[in-house]
Amino acid sequence: MDLGFSLDRWWKEPAIIEKVHGTAISVVREDLLEGGSKLRFLPFLTRGAREIVFGGPFCGGAPLALSVLGRESGQRVTLFYARRSSLHPRQEAAAKNGARLVFVAPGYMTVVQKRARDYAALAGALFLPLGFDLPAASEPFVEAMRRVRARVGSPEEVWCATGSGMLARCLGVAFPESRVRAVVVGLRSRNAHQAFPPNVDLLDCAYRFEQPTAAGAPFPSCPNYDRKAWERCVVEARGSTLFWNVLG
Repeated sequence: MDLGFSLDRWWKEPAIIEKVHGTAISVVREDLLEGGSKLRFLPFLTRGAREIVFGGPFCGGAPLALSVLGRESGQRVTLFYARRSSLHPRQEAAAKNGARLVFVAPGYMTVVQKRARDYAALAGALFLPLGFDLPAASEPFVEAMRRVRARVGSPEEVWCATGSGMLARCLGVAFPESRVRAVVVGLRSRNAHQAFPPNVDLLDCAYRFEQPTAAGAPFPSCPNYDRKAWERCVVEARGSTLFWNVLG
């Protein structure tokens, strides 16, 4: 199927990197890339698919990234969520981008995932797992990170939030001479069974995934995800530091 869509569009777009005034921290401003960091590799996972199916949390950035991809590529995107009394702004944005939203009750994530997987099997659609953590995503994502490293060198520390573990693993590969400090936001049990590069440290998060932090940041940063890592980074980082901000 000819999508009339370039896989290189987001993968090649240079990341914007800004120094935080008064600190030794530089920030990879992926909040300035519509849909965030996941667009760096998503087209490599979804090429050729007529419909893409995903089940995720109401406040997650992955469904929003998929909706941006679908809007631009013309692929159908179907998103499964737990039913709530009102839509989260990201759900509203995904719908505005043309994604179809399906609500599930009861809303346990295991149930949401099963409904999404079953629907994809019946519809002949592509089902993507939480975090889009698939081998085909790692190579383009790591390469995008290496291009960042070519510009900033090897900082003493690289900070990020991580859910599925993919971001932390890829940063560990792309920045082998840096200490990667990843604040685990959700999916801790899954991270416990993964093999991470030896330069990656997994740090506990004081919040549940759905619980936003009230801590501020000098750039747009998701209170359910990236900002929880920023809250610790700004206090605990030592030496030259790079913070990877996935989405605003």
